[in-house]
Parts: sequence; C-alpha cells; structure tokens
Amino acid sequence: MAITRFFRDRTGRQTVFLWPNLPLLAWAGFGAAAGMALTPRYRTLLHRASRGSMLWWAAGEAFRGRSPFRRTVGAAALVRSLTR
Repeated sequence: MAITRFFRDRTGRQTVFLWPNLPLLAWAGFGAAAGMALTPRYRTLLHRASRGSMLWWAAGEAFRGRSPFRRTVGAAALVRSLTR
C-alpha cells in the first residue's frame, strides 16, 4: 500500500501521467526550435530558453508536485539541469 501512495496525490488519484503544463510545453517548443535554428546565435538563445523552461518546470514539480513521485522526478530534473 505504501508503494501506491508514492504515485497518488492526497485525493487518491494517480499522478504519474498528467497533461503537460506550460513550462513543459515551452521546453519542448524551444528545444525543437533550437534544433531547427539556422544560426548559432539563435540556436544558443533558443537552447537557453529551453533550459530555463526545464528549470521552471523542475522547480515547480520539486516543490509543489502533486505526489511524492512527481516531486522526486522534479528534484532529479532540477539537479540534472543545474549540473549540465
């Protein structure tokens, strides 16, 4: 029973797969745009925007995640983003 609690919020709903929120959509969009950028200057700018969006999402999940699983994933993504 303790394992299932790790993947559920306070109301008992599972929180492993949720709809992407704005920071996650921004990360994907900026990342895709960075891959298609024609100049190194724009590629760098878009890559930084993508990284900033990932930091925004990871910090939000680490500190305000709906379940222990989401907080753990957010903390891992935050550490990974900050050490890259």
